[in-house]
Amino acid sequence: MKTFGPYPHRGRWRVVTRQAGEQRVYSFSTEKEAQIEINRLRLAAARQVGISTEKAIAEYESILTTNGLRPRSVQTTGYRLRKLFQSVLPVPLATITPAKARELVTALAGSVDSRKNIVAEAKTFCTRAKERGWIDTQLLQDVRAEGKRRCGKTKLTVDESKKFLAACLQLAASSNPKKKTAGVGSAMALVFGLRASEITGLQVKNLDADGTIIRITTAKSRAGIRSLAVPTWFKPFLAELADGKQPGDLLVGHDRTWLHRSVRAICKQAGVTEAPPHGLRGTHGDLALVGAATPAAVSRALGHESQEVTFRHYADRGLADQQQHMQAMETLVPHPIN
Repeated sequence: MKTFGPYPHRGRWRVVTRQAGEQRVYSFSTEKEAQIEINRLRLAAARQVGISTEKAIAEYESILTTNGLRPRSVQTTGYRLRKLFQSVLPVPLATITPAKARELVTALAGSVDSRKNIVAEAKTFCTRAKERGWIDTQLLQDVRAEGKRRCGKTKLTVDESKKFLAACLQLAASSNPKKKTAGVGSAMALVFGLRASEITGLQVKNLDADGTIIRITTAKSRAGIRSLAVPTWFKPFLAELADGKQPGDLLVGHDRTWLHRSVRAICKQAGVTEAPPHGLRGTHGDLALVGAATPAAVSRALGHESQEVTFRHYADRGLADQQQHMQAMETLVPHPIN
């Protein structure tokens, strides 16, 4: 059975169902009453058809794709949901009880961050499932993964950053296409503070204004859509990477796993702390603050909706405070002693 509506009609709200060539029309005085009936009808249909948890997840992935979420993000979402619901994938979603859902969360293995990410993803999925009438109870509403998240990833110091960048540029200047791509792609995490998915998803056409601007045009939040200035000295490396490619081609042409391997390999080569690409985002924030960039500017460059996110997981708030403190001390220039 397919359900449509609610539609406004002569001061009331209509709901239409179609099944086996038969159409039925229901009329309600308010939109809320009509929506409640839609949810009831969809839930009844789900139970009758027995929509499995696996099919519900697949439908959800399709919805996310239609809404424009990156393929890699959709894949990650599907992986997390299937990891949580792996033992009940063939079971009708509507038959899973809140107690069973809590049991699934308790049985989750992995790090605190991993489990919290899975539960957060599952809560959103369950909310959408209830909206679509696949379930009539809000599963996982009051459930939390135990433990405290780790704030931030391993970062490089200022001196280590210089060594890492020198190693990146050495590879970027190579005549070997693979080494060149690894050098430029890895350097972008430090120079621009880009996410791994932003680097690997960057297209040639995202290099704008003759390569002086990088435009990030797709993101999970509005703050993630931003434009970043390209340092003059880095522009030729990006131009070489884009040379011979079409506007819609990927600039780097590799996935996030490749970028993680490349960054760690270059860290080893440079003899510095092994940091992941996300750690270089935090390093970028610290370097910008050391260079007297304002916290607001750093937060915008990283694509964050608030400075609180920037300082909780990425940049060091103390560096921002120290810059203000030292600027105050600079005014204490001693007078010449006669």
